[in-house]
Amino acid sequence: MRKLTTVLLLLAGLCCLLEGCGTPEKTWTDFQKEWEARGEKFDYRVFVPAPIPSEKNFAHTPLLKALFEEEWNSELTESKPVDPKRHEQAGELLKIEEDLPAIILWPRGQRVDLAAFQDVFRKEGSWPHPAKPGKPAEDVLKALEVFADEMAELSRAARERPLCRFDIKYEAHFAASMPHLMVLRNLTRCFTLRAVANLEAGKLEAAFADVEMGLFLTESQAAEPLALSQLVRISNLEMILQAIWEGFATGKWTPAQLVTLEKHLAGIDLVESCRRALRCERDMANQFIHQVREDADYQKTQELVDLAPHWPGIDPIGWLDQNQLRFNELYMKFNRRIIDTRTRTIKPSVAAEQLKYIEENKRKPDHVISSLIVLSIGPLVRQFGNSQAAVDQALLACRLERHKFKKGAYPAKLDELEGTQPTDPYSGGSYLYRASPESEGTGRYQLYGIGWNLKDDSGKIVINEWGQADNEKGDLVWSYSHPPALFEIPKPGEK
Repeated sequence: MRKLTTVLLLLAGLCCLLEGCGTPEKTWTDFQKEWEARGEKFDYRVFVPAPIPSEKNFAHTPLLKALFEEEWNSELTESKPVDPKRHEQAGELLKIEEDLPAIILWPRGQRVDLAAFQDVFRKEGSWPHPAKPGKPAEDVLKALEVFADEMAELSRAARERPLCRFDIKYEAHFAASMPHLMVLRNLTRCFTLRAVANLEAGKLEAAFADVEMGLFLTESQAAEPLALSQLVRISNLEMILQAIWEGFATGKWTPAQLVTLEKHLAGIDLVESCRRALRCERDMANQFIHQVREDADYQKTQELVDLAPHWPGIDPIGWLDQNQLRFNELYMKFNRRIIDTRTRTIKPSVAAEQLKYIEENKRKPDHVISSLIVLSIGPLVRQFGNSQAAVDQALLACRLERHKFKKGAYPAKLDELEGTQPTDPYSGGSYLYRASPESEGTGRYQLYGIGWNLKDDSGKIVINEWGQADNEKGDLVWSYSHPPALFEIPKPGEK
């Protein structure tokens, strides 16, 4: 009797324990249905750019088309060029092998050192140059003549093929090759450098044509939903902004050019591009997990993100389900919230929350996939926000210069400018502006945003140990002279 009582007590305790656990844990399918009922979509194909007729597609111009002429295996895990020679030629387009001086200097209020570029091109025998050094701008233009035919053909193609869609194999997910990214960077660098040299040489129309081509190249990626594509787009955009900034710094852009430039800049929305990239990366990852689940031996898809070392010996499908659930919960908890679409603002505090959450959960079995493919959103989103601020400030610079052409002086306030003014992606308010009186010697203005630290540092920047503007601290400044430094971090070995 005593034994029976003991057994009954044990069973009762077990029932209480099970009851205390509540209902079975939510599955990925439950989560997906719940959010789809609210209007959320979990299909990466929603973001894939629509096809473009080849005759209108800049990506199909003969100089570039071979980049994506590939043969894929049946699992879509590997590809190879159809014509390796033509593929290599396209990949080398406008490529400069030499280490070149810095070209993105506008965040520090500095112009490109064309003399430094002149030295590089003269030291390398393959670049055309006069017997004796001439003016740096003229010598740089002379060196870039080796690319004259290709640059002319690309400019002509941009006029004849005004749309662009590179043939990325989106259904290959993490295995998709993107050889165009480095090529576009090489092209943008050459057009930027030539624009700067043309400006210095007084060839204003040629300089502006190169600027427009540089903007066309950067925006040829605008519809690509992948984060990597967008990061390269941002980097290229910051490059061509150097030439745009130099035209402002030297007062060379005409009123008509300012109008055209303003139209180009007004169409760039990096905050929305960031939101789309975060969504698409999530849905690409979901499709990848589905692909792993469908893979008979799990081997090939596992290797794409080094998943094999973490693969469980028991119930791999259940393990995948819980990892997919946690991954999507992580997105909804942080990635979805970091951009307020209503106010078009970025929330740095959400990035800090996400970083803490990842650190606390990265060793849990149901967070393995998240730890392998989820990046800290802070550095990613910050690049979008900072670059959007730069684009906005360049647009405001256009309007400020146009105002001065009409009125003879810069306005006292930004709201005196024509049109609706862009707002700071961090504060949600107007950019900070003050016209400088002639007595200060510049006769220009002070224009800046508060940046990632959400603090008004009075238009000062922070210089990091590499001599660059720190993108986490200080303000985001548009200045035609070196902005005052908030503080400087010495280089190793310096006091």
